[in-house]
Amino acid sequence: MRTAASTTDEQPITPGWGVLDLAHLGRLHLAWSAHGLVWIEQLALDVDHDARVRWLPEVPRDASAVEVPARFAAPLRAFDSGAPIDPATLDVDLRGTEFQNRVWSALRAVGRGQVRTYAGLAADAGSPRAMRAVGMAMSRNPIPIVVPCHRIIAQGSRIGGYTGGLPRKRVLLALEGVGIEGDRVIGSQLSLL
Repeated sequence: MRTAASTTDEQPITPGWGVLDLAHLGRLHLAWSAHGLVWIEQLALDVDHDARVRWLPEVPRDASAVEVPARFAAPLRAFDSGAPIDPATLDVDLRGTEFQNRVWSALRAVGRGQVRTYAGLAADAGSPRAMRAVGMAMSRNPIPIVVPCHRIIAQGSRIGGYTGGLPRKRVLLALEGVGIEGDRVIGSQLSLL
């Protein structure tokens, strides 16, 4: 499922992968198709080629890293520096099941600096009783940060979990101005619960 948030006449890009080092978010490995981002690895020091190939089979496993296209690198750098950029507006090429794509699209609709509960996200994805399935789809999200699963919190305003680890979730939410006290989200960000 291809979703393009931008409407600019940007130059077409060649599918590939590359590395982006950011001050707050650390090293990101990104893969993209001609239509948008397909994968971001945010944990590994070295790229997991098997995972990358699973999400971007059109680029050979042994392909070398290339410079990350500016259409992805510039907004991610700006976001990492605290600029009011929403990474969910970047072009993506979602490659999941129909249900996963619905969940991932619903995640992209949660605005920068806002949070939503698993129950709310399940309703947004058209499956209000499927909170566990929504959690599983989130755990398989191939494009964290851009498909912002960090914006989903647990019931009772608890910060909840995050596949990339709670320290990274706290950084992502802080970059968006979301207040956290202990293990709870505080303030006006709760308007989308």
